[in-house]
Amino acid sequence: MGGIMKITDVKYHRLRYPVTEKFGNSFTWITERSSILVEISTDTGITGWGQGAGSLGESDIQRHVMGKDPFDCEVIWNALNNSGSLRNVGATSGVDIALWDIMGKALDVPIYRLLGGAFRDRIPCYASGLFRKDRPDNTQALMDEARGYVDRGFPAMKMKVGLGKAYDEQNVAAVRRAIGDDILLCVDANLAYDVGTAIEVGRRMEAYDLFWYEEPTSRDDVAGYVEIKRALGMRIAGCEGSQGRWAFREFIQRRAVDIVQPDIAIVGGFTEARKVVAMASANYIPVVPHMWGAVVGLAATLHWQASMPDAFDTMNPVPSFFECDMTENGLRTALSKEPILPVDGFLAVPQGPGLGIEIDRDVLEKYSV
Repeated sequence: MGGIMKITDVKYHRLRYPVTEKFGNSFTWITERSSILVEISTDTGITGWGQGAGSLGESDIQRHVMGKDPFDCEVIWNALNNSGSLRNVGATSGVDIALWDIMGKALDVPIYRLLGGAFRDRIPCYASGLFRKDRPDNTQALMDEARGYVDRGFPAMKMKVGLGKAYDEQNVAAVRRAIGDDILLCVDANLAYDVGTAIEVGRRMEAYDLFWYEEPTSRDDVAGYVEIKRALGMRIAGCEGSQGRWAFREFIQRRAVDIVQPDIAIVGGFTEARKVVAMASANYIPVVPHMWGAVVGLAATLHWQASMPDAFDTMNPVPSFFECDMTENGLRTALSKEPILPVDGFLAVPQGPGLGIEIDRDVLEKYSV
């Protein structure tokens, strides 16, 4: 057993970045971006970075993480989520991503190699933006923003709805006019509506050829999603905030969504995300990951999505679009010494060891709280 690497330290970095102009979705005005990063050190000098939805308690870190071999990621994951004091899959995500970063660095390979290889070295993106603006010319601003994404080569984009029946119909219609018929358009209601309203709004929007209608109602209402899906002639997407495979089970078994959207920084990291993809694949449901946060989550999602085969293996598969967050966030654009930026509507998969990014500690310190 000699020569096994050991974890020697776990640090959390809570980051906050104030945006210059607030933007809104169905439940809030966003004035800042925040993330929780995990930094795990080892006795070999290798450090790994993760991003999660929360932090673990000190007792759980001491019992289940400190002194362990980072390559025992499955053992560590199960210990953290079977302990009597913890079942916080979102917090485990950060630790798990950091462990995979360490493994990749130790073996001098990108994480996608550990996941079985890459089906693609760059991924077509949809521009994720088109939030509500706090301006009297909001509709015109949305149209201008949408045209800008077309000019930058994005084949698809997503806009925020869930802001009222009139708002949703007016602005979806305006954006569709602005981008033409050849660009895929998705909408995201962020859990805004009850089932009846979600169906009514969906029917109003059907005329604008939407690729999917995301999170139209409460995340926990599986029966509601089934009802919405049956009532509308468009794809229904969801589950971005679901933690662990158990939260996806009924959605997948009941075919409550057409597309599942796990977020690697919430679902449980690479170790759990792979299981969710397997569940969805076995039920012929495409996976299009959600991505919102810092550059660590961005890089992790790129490795994960690169390792996923197309759904389905045909001449006309469901597109494996990457959610390219286009809103202002220095934690995504400035925290890595080499930013990951879209080029002609594509994001390149990092090729360096582990996550393939180097954290800029000056930026880390600047936005730490």
